[in-house]
Amino acid sequence: MMQTPPMRVAQIARLTGTTVRTVRYYHSLGLLPVPEERGGWRDYELSHVARLSRIRWLAQAGLPLETIARVLDAEPVAASGDEADGSADSEAPEAHAPAQSSDRQNAVPASDVVTDLSAALRAIDDHLEDITRQRDMLAKLLEQAQEGSAVSPMSPRMAEFFDRMERAAPDERTRAAVRRERDITDLACYRGQMPPEADFLFFEADAVEDAAALASYGRDPMTASQTELEEHADRIVARVERRLSPAQLHRLASRVDTAAVGSFFRLIASVDPHYAKIGPLVERRFMEAIDRWRKAEEPPLDSP
Repeated sequence: MMQTPPMRVAQIARLTGTTVRTVRYYHSLGLLPVPEERGGWRDYELSHVARLSRIRWLAQAGLPLETIARVLDAEPVAASGDEADGSADSEAPEAHAPAQSSDRQNAVPASDVVTDLSAALRAIDDHLEDITRQRDMLAKLLEQAQEGSAVSPMSPRMAEFFDRMERAAPDERTRAAVRRERDITDLACYRGQMPPEADFLFFEADAVEDAAALASYGRDPMTASQTELEEHADRIVARVERRLSPAQLHRLASRVDTAAVGSFFRLIASVDPHYAKIGPLVERRFMEAIDRWRKAEEPPLDSP
């Protein structure tokens, strides 16, 4: 049988679309057998090219190199009928298959390969979920940008509220307080610590409610008395109760995650000393209100 002429490392790298450095890396891992050296050169044969192409093919499928090694060294599934006799394959000399010349007793069982491939497929599925989530996030950000809104993890309702408050702020002190709360809300949304139900706190434009909110931002909680802080916490809860019907409050309380609410308020207190005093009070008032709304007899359904 006519043998193919020996090839150099650069040639097999070019044939398989990789680099000489990568080929040598595969050598170091034992993935690709190192050919014998003749006259100062290593002579690669077609079997090396075939093995290298399989390595590259499996790598492109997303398999880790460790898994690729097990797949390539796995025992083949026993053939049946005429294929088991394999007259055509039996003529291939072992000298032309350095990758398959290892001790067959050390071969990896085919069942292990199935396990490895299944695990690799699950990893790809997980990656696809991440990619899908990233695409959804980008689509949302694009929509916000096209609408002229700030690109932010916050919901459009939250962003619009802070935009409105900042535009209407009567002085720089109030504006700074609005920006500070906006930054904290942005952080909470990014960290996943903003309960979805919190959207209700960021009401739509209303002259009376906007004025009350701006007045609250204008007060310095660091210098407020305990009575003033408690009154402020009561006003926040009362504002929610004015904006939502009893049926809406009941549904809100029934599905809200109180642990998430507590986590949100702890985050606020940890990142901004301005909320160290008022934060626990607002949290306690909300927890009491949620418990009260939840225990109330469910009223007839109304429009959200």
